[in-house]
Amino acid sequence: MESISIPVSILSLAISLGTFWLAFIDRGRLKMTKPTIVFFGFDAVPKVTPKVFLRTLLYSTATRGQVVEGMYVKLRHADDERIFSFWGYGETEKLSPGSGLYVSRAGIAANHHFVLSVHEPTYQFKPGPYEIDVLANIVGRQEPRKLTTIELILSEELAAALGRQEGVLFERKISGEYEGHARER
Repeated sequence: MESISIPVSILSLAISLGTFWLAFIDRGRLKMTKPTIVFFGFDAVPKVTPKVFLRTLLYSTATRGQVVEGMYVKLRHADDERIFSFWGYGETEKLSPGSGLYVSRAGIAANHHFVLSVHEPTYQFKPGPYEIDVLANIVGRQEPRKLTTIELILSEELAAALGRQEGVLFERKISGEYEGHARER
């Protein structure tokens, strides 16, 4: 009987330690799904300002979740890199300025709006390939976490639509590539 009770006790202790680790110590990672839609366009308030919009699900791999202090995107085209630092999230009717968001293991699906600061020099969308890095500042972490990189191509026609301050909606196809369509204001 003794030969069975010691291994069972050790196994029980290992399971308890593993549960303790997963529930209280493991911080996990903040992750996001590939956005189904990405939008380039403009916000009109307080002045016409370039904007990147996407819809995605944020989720945590940790049992206790993550708290996002803020998010931003780095938009790269050719040699130009801009940071769209003003972040808002929510649904179409109710948009909250990004000032903290709890993300559980179940996740949260929302629209994320990233606007170029009004203090930045004007920005013009030009044709060609773009890379969008989505980054998040997480409570308790020193460095921002890169959640994903999105690659898409802005055609001459779509760049001309943005030049007229219209919008461009990119939809992700089954292949994973994004296809853009001009949208009037």
